[in-house]
Amino acid sequence: MNPILKLLFIAAGFVPVKTAPTGYVQPYLKQVPVLAYHNIYKYPAHENLLYISEKKFALQMKALYDSGFHSILPGDLEAYYNGKAVLPVKPVIISFDDSHREHYTLAAPILKRYGFKAVFFVMTVTLDKKGFLTGGQIKQLAQQGHVIGAHTWDHPNLSHLQPKQMSRQLLPPKKMLEAITGKQVDCFAYPFGAWDAQVLYEIQHAGYVTAFQLSDKISNSHPLLTVRRIMVNGAWLPKHLLQQMELGF
Repeated sequence: MNPILKLLFIAAGFVPVKTAPTGYVQPYLKQVPVLAYHNIYKYPAHENLLYISEKKFALQMKALYDSGFHSILPGDLEAYYNGKAVLPVKPVIISFDDSHREHYTLAAPILKRYGFKAVFFVMTVTLDKKGFLTGGQIKQLAQQGHVIGAHTWDHPNLSHLQPKQMSRQLLPPKKMLEAITGKQVDCFAYPFGAWDAQVLYEIQHAGYVTAFQLSDKISNSHPLLTVRRIMVNGAWLPKHLLQQMELGF
């Protein structure tokens, strides 16, 4: 990179990434923290790994903002890993699983408040059903600059399926979401975080570029298809979230 341009990037708060041959993935790079949320309600009965209150979510997002974090999206991560992009000094990916209506009605306005973008992983069996995202809401999220990713048709453990069964969980949801958003859907979240070598093959064959698990070891040969995530505990105070992000990888 040109030295002057490099200094300008640093001054703007970005970290330059070394260039690499096309298609070369840099698995040694420290992974960007990826947060995984599921249910967000105004007043949940419990706050745990699957449930968080609107108030606590807002406090966590404020903590990220106040701490200087910048949200990035899966495409940014792909470009970074391939040595083709720069990232903010403190990047984070914010993700939501399972297509809950409150991702649109409660979470999205809070994200907007802090200028954050997120990736919403949709299981298409729930489309337009009570309590879940509608096609119109999904389209609006995409139009607002968020990313829509796939989360299978009906949330099976992919590592328990035969290839033909797996294909039905990967291809139709992708095409359906692309038809709704008018954009390419090339990121995916594994139900239960489960994957194996056969699943990775099918994911690649279906045209997904990035895929997100939970806390298993990253595949050395396919780091972009086994990106780890931190399941955020709804009971965490903001300081606990920041500590987990520091320790999580």
